[in-house]
Amino acid sequence: MRRAIALTRLRHLEPTLRGQGVDHLYLFGSVARDEARATSDVDVAFDVRPGASFDAFDQGRICLDLADALGVSAVDFVERRTFSPRFAREVEPELLRVF
Repeated sequence: MRRAIALTRLRHLEPTLRGQGVDHLYLFGSVARDEARATSDVDVAFDVRPGASFDAFDQGRICLDLADALGVSAVDFVERRTFSPRFAREVEPELLRVF
């Protein structure tokens, strides 16, 4: 998947995702670097809106919805606050803010 296509499709979902408690959305990994192959997954990070009711079931459902919207078989949908310090140091420089 090309970066521009992923960003366009994810931005189209902003009203729905915000309504589900997502405050910010980020693209990272091979798609963000525009180096994805046909078999690459799409890596998406998010922040939960303060005070929002959001649990693992919400995260799983949104992950499946993102895969459908992006037309891919696999999306890694990870809350940024769960990044380990090491992972954050590796990933933060390449995060592309979607909204």
